[in-house]
Amino acid sequence: MRLRRDVPKEYSYVTVVTYGRTGSTAIQASLNALPGVLVRGENYSAMRGLGTYLQSIAEVADRHHAGKSTHPWYGSAQLDPGAVLADVRRHVIDYLLRPTAGTTWIGFKEVRYEPGHFGSYDELLQHLVFLGKLFPGLRYVINVREPVDAARSGWWPENSDALEVLTTTRDWLLSATADLNTLFGSLRAACVAYEDWVNDPQVLVNAYSSLGLPRDDQAVRAALLEHLDHGSRPG
Repeated sequence: MRLRRDVPKEYSYVTVVTYGRTGSTAIQASLNALPGVLVRGENYSAMRGLGTYLQSIAEVADRHHAGKSTHPWYGSAQLDPGAVLADVRRHVIDYLLRPTAGTTWIGFKEVRYEPGHFGSYDELLQHLVFLGKLFPGLRYVINVREPVDAARSGWWPENSDALEVLTTTRDWLLSATADLNTLFGSLRAACVAYEDWVNDPQVLVNAYSSLGLPRDDQAVRAALLEHLDHGSRPG
């Protein structure tokens, strides 16, 4: 059983934001090749539920301040959204991301950003902003692929709406890159295209460097070469 840290270690955070069949597993491998970086795989958007929970806590604490047991919002005066957020962060780090002793950067990749997972672009952006609050200073590696090519890969041929869904998703992620950098006031999101980095790994090297990640150009190139040579399809 893992013990919760009383004084949590300070980490830097990174997440891969993309959709299915875009080479995201190769990106994951290349990030994990960097010194001190640990990027876990997909988690079925586990943070979505946490975001809803924390939003409810914040709204109750903001609107209702009842200390009497006869009040319908009894207990709301004692709520501390900041403390809840910090505790949820510790939980995610300890039980989902599970850093190792040498970890300095930690994160995960997720592909569930299409319409169907999110009802609108605003809903998607709100979730990405929430992730930036859950993980202070979070860097976003946003990966896109031409919809026509992605639609031919993996499970997409079974979806008659694939081209429309993928086109919308790519447009959302391009917009999110600009909006996240505007909202956070610094370079926090870098967008890369599969077609570019699969032919020239320097595209990823430059993107990682722009986000302030540890640098090891040779390790990134080696990880991409190994994954793309032996991987069956873009993941």
